[in-house]
Formats: sequence, C-alpha cells, structure tokens
Amino acid sequence: MKEDERSTSSTSDRRRTSGRRSSDAIAPIDVQDALVALTDGIVIVDVNGKIASANPAAFRILGEDRLIGERFEELLLISGATAVQETDAHRVRRAWFPREDRMGVLEIVSTTLGPRGWLHTVRDVTAQAELLRLKEDFLLQVAHELRTPIAALTATLELLYEDALSMSRDELGSMVSTLRRSALRLEHLVENLLDAGSIEAGTFQVRAMPASMGQILQDALVFVQPLADSKRQKIVAQLHPDSDRVLADQRRTAQVLANLIANASKYSPEDTTITVSSLTRDGFVRLTVADEGPGIPMDEQNRLFTRFFRSREVRDQAGGLGLGLTICRAIVHAQGGDIGVESTPGHGTSVHFTLPKARQLTEEAATE
Repeated sequence: MKEDERSTSSTSDRRRTSGRRSSDAIAPIDVQDALVALTDGIVIVDVNGKIASANPAAFRILGEDRLIGERFEELLLISGATAVQETDAHRVRRAWFPREDRMGVLEIVSTTLGPRGWLHTVRDVTAQAELLRLKEDFLLQVAHELRTPIAALTATLELLYEDALSMSRDELGSMVSTLRRSALRLEHLVENLLDAGSIEAGTFQVRAMPASMGQILQDALVFVQPLADSKRQKIVAQLHPDSDRVLADQRRTAQVLANLIANASKYSPEDTTITVSSLTRDGFVRLTVADEGPGIPMDEQNRLFTRFFRSREVRDQAGGLGLGLTICRAIVHAQGGDIGVESTPGHGTSVHFTLPKARQLTEEAATE
C-alpha cells in the first residue's frame, strides 16, 4: 500500500471512532455518583408522569421531602411554571417561589426520553434573574440620570440663545451657573460609567503618589458643592492637620469623596449638614463622610458595595445608578486602603475609607 493510501485509510479509521477507547467508558456507578454530586436537580419521570428517580439536589431545590411516585406536573412550584421555550424535543419553563425576603426563580428544562418518559433538570437561577433585573433597572436609571442634566442644559441654552443680549449681569450669571452645574453632573456620571466598565474588564488602574488631603477635598467640592447648595445643605470639613499628607491618586481619591458627598447630599433632607472629617491611625489616614439622612436598614448594609444595588428606603426618593460605592471600593482597595459603612436607621450614615499616610511611608523608606 502506498504511503498516501495508508494515510488516507488511517484518517478514515479515526473518523469512524468515537474518540474514546472502550476501556475509557464511564461505568454506570460513576454516572450515578455524578448525578448525586450535581448541584442541579435531576428528575426522571415515567410515561405516566410519575417521578421514578430524583437526585438529592432535586429534593433541596424543590423543597420537597418526598418525590418518588409523585406526579411531577402537580408539584406546587411546577404547576405555576411559565413556558419560556418549547420544541418537540424539550421545553424550558420558569417558576417563581418564595425565598426569604424576595422571590426566587427556578428554571425547568424538560427533555423527552421517548417512550420511557421525561428527564427534567431543575436549576435555581435566582441570582441570574436578579442580575438581569438589576441591569435592566440600571439602563433605565442611566437614561433618567442623563435626561435630567441634558434637559437643563438644553433649556438654559435656549434661553441664552433667545434673550442673552437683553439679560442683566445677574441673570447671565445664574444661567452660566446652571450650565456649569449640569455639565459637571454629566461629567461625573460619564466618569462613573467609564470606571464601572474598566473595573469589570479588569483594566482599572490608579497612580498613587504623595498628595494633600485638603486639596483632594477642594477638587471634590467642585463637583458636589452645587448639589449641596441646591438643597441648602452645609458641607463642614474637619480635617486634622496631621492627616493631610496621603499616598493616593489625587484625581481618583477626589472622585471617591465626590461620590460619597453626593450620596450624602442626595439621600439627606434639605437644610442638613454633611461632615467630612479625618484622623490618623497606624500609618493610615481615615476619612469619614457623615450625613443626617434616614440611615440604611441593617439587612442591606452588606450589599451596599454590590454593583447596581440601591437601598429600598431611598430608591424612589433620589436618582442614582448604584455604581458610586462600587467604584469607591475599587479605588480605595487599589490604593491599599479599606472602606466601610456605619449606619443606624433614622440616625444617618457614615462612610469611611483609609489611605496610606505619605509621611509614614517616606520615613519607612528612609530607614531601609
């Protein structure tokens, strides 16, 4: 046989094989062990619609103590399922069930076994459904947040276009102030959106160097002072002289303060005070932004730094995208610090974060 004929024959033989030797086949006991270990529920139903077999996950997910011999379609959760997709071979349904303080979601994929019955895969997709809901809500909030400053810009520019020559100096100053406030709000919003994208993509970076905490606060106030002024709120700075020098990315840290002060302003009543204070401890400077707002429920405090999350107490009272605290945490952690929240419902909220003290690091470097 010629070389090319042997090659062709060998290739043809390989194509006819399954790609696995018979000795590599999974033994039946291995399949059973795999079904037991699966986190998805597996339910096998006979031709009469009764459950013939189910793995432990099925009992746990469906919340049933007894399944064998029961009619699958008559189970409480399954009976209320809504069809999502259906073909001759399989169908996909979703069912909703109570889960602690919110509704959970089950996905049921049913695959026909021909005359032997059906195989149902039951999966808890509550987390995925919640993320999808949060993303949809996020898109609506983005549109809402963009519309407000854009509408203000458009209306103000229309007035200036029509009446600028006849306006007094004070009126022109007021118009320019409105334009500036709207432009800063847009800039702040777009910066947060871009940062959220870079955090998810893993490309988020900071450039830490010695900086002045007082100057960082002044940079932050450029963005948030107009917001506080519109609600007649007072921003009080109590920065200790010993905590001025920090090792930080000045622009990013100003963004952290701007986000925290903006949150304090949005979620606090008019004519209240927002306090920005600092202290030095163990080679770190700790910054605290405290407000006189409604506070945050205890069961929500551990979710505050989750993307898109907004407290139910304030989501209908003030705008927001649920990105500010997520971005703050990324910036603070990238600079070697930490961030946390202290809040009591009805008694305000304090958000604090730490940054390395620049002088401390300089002294350590000098002794090495």
